[in-house]
Amino acid sequence: MIIVANGKDRAPTGVEGFDEMIEGGFEREAIMMVAADAGAGKSTLALQYLYNGAVEQGEAGLYITFEEPKGSVYKHMKRFGWDFAKLEKEGKFKYMQYAPHEAEKFFKDGTVIEDVVRDLKVKRVVIDSITSFALLFENDYKMRQAVLQLFASLRKWGVTALVTSEGEINQLGDMKAKFGVEFIADGFIAIHSIRKKEVRDFALEVVKMRGTNHFKKMVPLKMLEGKGIVLYPNQPVFESAAGF
Repeated sequence: MIIVANGKDRAPTGVEGFDEMIEGGFEREAIMMVAADAGAGKSTLALQYLYNGAVEQGEAGLYITFEEPKGSVYKHMKRFGWDFAKLEKEGKFKYMQYAPHEAEKFFKDGTVIEDVVRDLKVKRVVIDSITSFALLFENDYKMRQAVLQLFASLRKWGVTALVTSEGEINQLGDMKAKFGVEFIADGFIAIHSIRKKEVRDFALEVVKMRGTNHFKKMVPLKMLEGKGIVLYPNQPVFESAAGF
């Protein structure tokens, strides 16, 4: 069992089974990255982190996306019992969307975003996704410079951030973030898609997390109606299907 660190130093995710894997939550003012294939749950995990932060911890959240429109996100998240429209009305949540070609506008809006962080006293920020953001740049050098600038902004705002990315499997079978940007983050979480005959299961792995004595193995992940993502740290991945 992982020993829980000082609660004041941690931002609990509220994801069942997860916080016990990472000493009680993310380290405050750190930047975490989660990578996965499409449909594996990375956006769900990110939104669950924001929702639980607002409802359970009283910490306002900011969601910045280059992908799905607000109406679609709010609708789909209701299946888990998460009412983001209500949180928005209460001033506990802010949704900001940029079209895929608006990277320049995003950086120009830096002071606007900073004002949102200050006015709402935002403690948690999600960027969904770094992949869509990175595709806007004409070469790797410009892309990496822009990603570094984005991360510098997150650190300047003093928030605990979670950044999503499309995942890639390397020759060794390890999950990496698209464009290899995971090295910039303080923590890297991989969600693996595992096919067993006609069934596809999912497993979460904490690949790295600075300053944290985290679980070193993959654990089963399920997405459940009315709950969202649930992790099972004490269950083996390849035998999990029979138990659910």
